[in-house]
Amino acid sequence: MNFAIIVAAGKSKRMKKGTNKVFLPLLNKPMIYYTIKTFQECNLIGEIIIVTQKNDIKKISEINKKYNFSKIRNIVAGGNERQDSVYNGLMSIKNAKNNDVIVVHNGSNPLVKENEIVECVNTAKKHGAAVSGFPLKDTIKKISNGFVEKTIDRNGIYQVQTPQAIKYGMLVDAFENAKKNKLKFTDDVSLVEALGKKVKIFECSYENIKITTPEDLKIAEAILIKRNNGGFRIGFGQDSHRFSSNKSKKLVLGGYILPNEIGLEANSDGDVILHALFNAISTAIGERSLGYYSDEMCRKGVTDSKEYLKVILNKLKQKNYQINNVSIMMEAAKPKLEKYTDKIKDSLSKILKLEKERIGIAYTSGEKLTAFGRGGGIQGFAVVTIR
Repeated sequence: MNFAIIVAAGKSKRMKKGTNKVFLPLLNKPMIYYTIKTFQECNLIGEIIIVTQKNDIKKISEINKKYNFSKIRNIVAGGNERQDSVYNGLMSIKNAKNNDVIVVHNGSNPLVKENEIVECVNTAKKHGAAVSGFPLKDTIKKISNGFVEKTIDRNGIYQVQTPQAIKYGMLVDAFENAKKNKLKFTDDVSLVEALGKKVKIFECSYENIKITTPEDLKIAEAILIKRNNGGFRIGFGQDSHRFSSNKSKKLVLGGYILPNEIGLEANSDGDVILHALFNAISTAIGERSLGYYSDEMCRKGVTDSKEYLKVILNKLKQKNYQINNVSIMMEAAKPKLEKYTDKIKDSLSKILKLEKERIGIAYTSGEKLTAFGRGGGIQGFAVVTIR
């Protein structure tokens, strides 16, 4: 079995946020969520051990419960230095064999890819120890008293990252050697190097950066958005209602009350545009249909569809998305809706906080092929793109 020790016990001083940086939001999820998720989904990893500050064990437990990371077996307190934290994680493993691979990874490297974990494990199996890294692209200079002392040849110089992987028996020996000789290192394979053993490096993506500063967070967000198909999603929604027998009920479309027109039969105001729009947004972000939320609100006397829409707009915001554009298609024989287009778009623009140019509305009678085309009610379709 292969084990992953995810180290999340740092002080995060350079982040200047006053909290453990692994809990900072990255696209509205804690940074460490992405780190754990990749290891959780990697078939070569059997168990995950999280090492964190003692005061943060509860937070990690809550994240584990919320996202159901079934591979997490232990959450242990870290030590004074990173090396001490890794050792604590290692000692919490009770069922490892000498040739099992221990993958050590920083909780603050959330952009690691599954194929990099796989390559790290396989390289360690073959060579005993492996480290990820990428070759330096920039010129490196050694500075003394503020002046350039010399330029370092960057040929063969790598910036190492995590994951780093070592066979269990070798890692235990490496820690015993470090303890005996009072050695301290800032990365894991240096322990193996101190034993006189060779470490095999493999190239990881330049995206696999360690998040250290607020600027790094912005870079990480941009990378995640790019991975998520540029951050764009599309949603589709539909709704329809027949005309009400109550002649006094008002017709509401897109939050605008059409004057002197009979409304639609519904427990709510029957706004088919807002209802279709709700479902379009909801499908785009993986949420439920309108009725799941609105039925209970209706029972409490809430009939204004703008209030329903607020529910899904809040969820949209929580997921760090915003509406890019809206397309509405209406099918109805009556009333003639074209003359109300500007008013409806004005209303939608205010509700969605979206420029009118990003809202399109078209109409059809459907050549009387449906009940809506024959004047029995109104049907609305909505397509939204979000980013």
